[in-house]
Amino acid sequence: MTAANESAYLVYGEGSEQVLEEVAGTSYASRLKELPVGEFLELEAVGRQDRVVVCGSAGEIKRVLKKACEHGFGVALLARRKQNTLRSTFQIPSSVEESLRIALESEPRPLDLLCANDTIVLWGALVGDAPPLTHSSILYERGSLRDRFRMLRDAFRKLRELKQSRVKLTTAKNQEINTAASGIVIIEHDNHTAAASLVRDQVSVSDGKLSAVLLSPSSIVDYLHYLYISLFRKGRSNSLPDSVGFIKSESLRIESSPPLRVTIDGEGVAQTPVEFEVKSQAVRLIASDAFWEGVRRESSDKETLRLSGLPVTSEEVSYVQRTLPLFTHASEERYRELFADLRKQGRSDSSFVILMLLSTVLATVGLFLNSASVVIGAMLLAPLMQPIVSASMGLLRSDQSLLAGAMRTVLSGVLIALLSAATIAFVLPLESLTDEISARLSPSLLDLMVALVSGVAAAYVQNNEKIAGSLAGVAIAVALVPPLATAGVGIGWMSLDIFYHAFLLFLTNFVGIIFAASLTFLVMGFAPIRRARKGLGYALAISLVIAVPLYLSFSTMAFDSRITSTLEQKRYTVAGKRVQIENVVLKHADTLVVKCDFVVEEMLSSDELNQLKEMLQSELNIPLALEVVQRVRF
Repeated sequence: MTAANESAYLVYGEGSEQVLEEVAGTSYASRLKELPVGEFLELEAVGRQDRVVVCGSAGEIKRVLKKACEHGFGVALLARRKQNTLRSTFQIPSSVEESLRIALESEPRPLDLLCANDTIVLWGALVGDAPPLTHSSILYERGSLRDRFRMLRDAFRKLRELKQSRVKLTTAKNQEINTAASGIVIIEHDNHTAAASLVRDQVSVSDGKLSAVLLSPSSIVDYLHYLYISLFRKGRSNSLPDSVGFIKSESLRIESSPPLRVTIDGEGVAQTPVEFEVKSQAVRLIASDAFWEGVRRESSDKETLRLSGLPVTSEEVSYVQRTLPLFTHASEERYRELFADLRKQGRSDSSFVILMLLSTVLATVGLFLNSASVVIGAMLLAPLMQPIVSASMGLLRSDQSLLAGAMRTVLSGVLIALLSAATIAFVLPLESLTDEISARLSPSLLDLMVALVSGVAAAYVQNNEKIAGSLAGVAIAVALVPPLATAGVGIGWMSLDIFYHAFLLFLTNFVGIIFAASLTFLVMGFAPIRRARKGLGYALAISLVIAVPLYLSFSTMAFDSRITSTLEQKRYTVAGKRVQIENVVLKHADTLVVKCDFVVEEMLSSDELNQLKEMLQSELNIPLALEVVQRVRF
């Protein structure tokens, strides 16, 4: 008998009346022999050549699958209306007619079965809690951005309940993993959940192995990053979030302290310890092409362990078992290494003094030469960044010895820079402001932003040896020595105005780096919040004080930009003569002085100049004085 003419058993469970009515209205109804689940399970004459279409609860389906494992008959699944998880897991068509066509006309193929303590797992098991790994990925992939944010909000609410437990995992090859996790999702094939989407390239229906996805966030920030990856970046990266681990093995035994709840196919059934194993090609499944699509046929005896982001040392495991902290905790080993480096970098030695002197001389000469390249060279030589970063760690952890040592080094560097630059300015017979000097005389909130970003970068680079070479770029961005050299020039010229503005720029950079680097070290887990609160409070208070004059300067900058833009973008007509204003320079005094060029086709008389001045005052709504050069263009 060909597949096109085969008949099959239609095995149904309680609550399947509606599906049976729909089946009766299909063209395949006459080829189906209907039997309740109980009666079918008592049949002895069912063999390998038979086909069974089963419709029922998850428990009833599992009982039929168990019989299929023993007798070898092919099994097709028919989903009820509300069995959305079953439908999406096995790609069951929504049309009963189409489902029956597949059941009667498609060939059965071997399928692995996942079992938990000898209980069949249809689509997935959960040990503990791992939001939103157990949720359907189809909702994320097809949902709107608003829906994803709603899911993100719901998962975020889990933070109060989310706790880590010490777990011991033993694979089929007796590899033991001791770690901590809040939840572990176990799947055998792609069940279209968020967990499966993270490891989709590793999952197969017939490789004889299960896949375990472990959630172990070390902090609230780590958990939020994992949520972002899970909900908003699906399919865009082959790498797992740092807080997620992955194990692929033929079996997996899970023990935990305290015991964790074990949920199978959405129903809580037991507690740990629990043992999962895969029965290779245990059942012959009849399913749609969509289900079998993309199935990898290759198989390997090797186990896969991807656990680099999970806690492994006893210290790390003990730490994450507490209430989930806001930031990640740095390991004791990493803390000792970084602390030793920072203590060494915070000391003032002969190399520091020589480099500080050379960089200041180079910066001062570059300022007088008006050479940006020479000034950049001075930035690269300057050794001030390292003790400032050391001071930020001392402030964060309230370590008086580290903070005092680093601040002494910074102070000595500042004095060297001011004295050497003042001496050069006093000796050289030059007293004209170059563009490079002028560029350091107008600090604003934008400079504070640069300092904050540079502080974050400096702390991050300091904690990552692989990118240590990037510290030179940070030094160029924040430019610590050129403002000090400019302040020294102000001392040499006896100009309080130059000294004040240039030294304010240095203080802006210094305070911004201290605050941002301290905050970055806090985020990276080098101090608990309760210990860092005092130091960060001091840094924030000083930053706010520094921000006041910077805000005033920024306001002046914004005002000047608006005036300049207004004057240069319009053309004015006076007594029939057209005037274009160019090269506007503003000087703030009792009355705003506007220095500019008037580009005209015919020179303006004194009366006409007065008319234009009144016109400008009326438009800008401020009194002003004009210093004008008329240029004729014809």
